[in-house]
Amino acid sequence: MRRLLSRLASAAIALAALSAPAVAQRGGMDVPEHATRPVVMELFSSQGCGNCPVANANIAKLAERSDVIALTYPVGIWDYLGWDDTFAKKEFTERQKRYNRILKYRGPYTPQVVYSGRLHGPGTDIKDIEEAFGRRDINPYPATLAFENDMVVVSGAIPADTDKAGVVVVHYRPGVTSVTPGGGTNKGKPMSYWNLVTRYEQVGEWKGGAQRFPVKCTSACVVMIQKNGPEGMVIGAVQKK
Repeated sequence: MRRLLSRLASAAIALAALSAPAVAQRGGMDVPEHATRPVVMELFSSQGCGNCPVANANIAKLAERSDVIALTYPVGIWDYLGWDDTFAKKEFTERQKRYNRILKYRGPYTPQVVYSGRLHGPGTDIKDIEEAFGRRDINPYPATLAFENDMVVVSGAIPADTDKAGVVVVHYRPGVTSVTPGGGTNKGKPMSYWNLVTRYEQVGEWKGGAQRFPVKCTSACVVMIQKNGPEGMVIGAVQKK
C-alpha cells in the first residue's frame, strides 16, 4: 500500500509540473513564459550612449524567450556630441518621441525600451525588465495575425475602446549587427545590435474582423497591430525571421 501511495504521489507531482506554466531559464529572468502573447520589446539605442551596450546585450539575451519579440532602433539623439550614429534615421527618433508623448513621459532617452506600447524603461537592469514583465497581460492578443505570401491576414474582435488600429510593419536585420564607433562615448568600442531595424511603415488600419494587408517582407519583419495609431498599445503581433 505504501508503495502504491508513493507512486500515486509521484505521478501527481509530475502532472502538476506539466500543467504549470513553464518558467523561463533563458533570458536571465525567472518569469513564466506566455508565448500566446509575446511582448514586443522595442529598444531605442545610440552609438553615442555609454549605457547602451548593456541594454543591447540584455535585448539579445531576452530574445531567446518564446514570449519576446525584440527590435532595436538606432537613434541619433547624441549626435551633437561629435559622432553621428551610422545607423540612425530621423523617423526612428520621431517614433520614439511619439511613444513618449503617448506614455506621458517628458522626452526620449537612451537606452529606452518600450514594452508593447504600454510601458517603458531603461533596459539596463534585468530586475527592472522582470518587473515590467510582471505587470503584463497574459491573455492572448485580441488580434490574430498570420503571414500568407505577400499578405498578412488579421482576424479577431477589436477592443471596445478602439475604433481602429494601425497595422505597422517593422523591417530589420535578423541577428547581430556590429559596429565600432569612430568617436563619442563609445569610440573604439565594438557595439552589437540585435535585430537592427532598417525601416518601418504603416500599411493600413484594422477595424476588426478579418482583413488582409499587403506586406512585402523581403528579409525579416514584425507586423504589429497598435491601438489608435502606429505608436499605440500593441494588440497583436507576428514575426517573420
